[in-house]
Amino acid sequence: MGNRKLYIIGNGFDRHHGIPSGYEHFRKFVQRHDLVLFRAIENYLPARDDWADLELALAKIVVDNIVTDLEHFMPSYGAEDWSDSGHHDFQYEVQRLVESLSTELKSQFESWIRRLRIPTPTTARKRLRTIDPSAIFLTFNYTTMLQKPYDVPERNILHIHGRAGLPGTDLVLGHAWNPQERRSLNDRHDIAEIDTRLMEANSILDGYFSKTFKPSARLIEEHRPFWERLVGVEEICILGHSLAEVDEAYFRALLAIPGIASARWQAACRSENDGRYKRARLQELGVKADNISLCSWSEVLTVHQIKP
Repeated sequence: MGNRKLYIIGNGFDRHHGIPSGYEHFRKFVQRHDLVLFRAIENYLPARDDWADLELALAKIVVDNIVTDLEHFMPSYGAEDWSDSGHHDFQYEVQRLVESLSTELKSQFESWIRRLRIPTPTTARKRLRTIDPSAIFLTFNYTTMLQKPYDVPERNILHIHGRAGLPGTDLVLGHAWNPQERRSLNDRHDIAEIDTRLMEANSILDGYFSKTFKPSARLIEEHRPFWERLVGVEEICILGHSLAEVDEAYFRALLAIPGIASARWQAACRSENDGRYKRARLQELGVKADNISLCSWSEVLTVHQIKP
């Protein structure tokens, strides 16, 4: 197919091949290696019990709970045990929490990703017969799953969020809520009346949203030559991507390319409900209904089982 076919690869692709790359696996990793971070995520990010919504949850940090849990570091100025030395205790604790949920979270995430073992052509238990190595690949995964078992040339792949196999490579993890489009926590009618320590803490929390923001627009612009290669693509195959809102900017950029919206789109689905969701989501993004087809991982894509 060459440049007429584009694969969009999501985490479901790696998981289909037996790689424990789900957020529930990351949750277990953090629980073993960083209990402070684990408890911070559990307490302040609505990521669900299995952390499936971790990226989305980064934008929904429960600020009220943070203030309530840490307000004992902000005693009244008239308290008997008040001391000037404690004037910044509350802000310091908020800063520590913000660093845990941003910098430390990113560090642990990268450490976990880089420990994942990727199957080779001889060790892979499952392989898809339909993968065309000469096509173009937009992958949201950090692993080298395409390169190792499928021999896809590196020049045909864009790791839009970074590649774990490259030393020093920054791996992108974050929410899609642009900090410039959200109101500051200090943008309130009673700002003149609140404690200055709370004002400073609010500014720190405002900074958290910038630290955890996924800069999709910048990444799209940085990889402009890749998007230009997609002119002429006639077939798009989605393998393992959920089409979640957090990555919507990339799909909008794709659909802005002439011919992409009218190309043939095929999505691999886990179930009928998954298929209904993906069809509706693609139409919502601007793909023509008649150009969408759905397939099953096991039946249509023909999984090849390799005996151990």
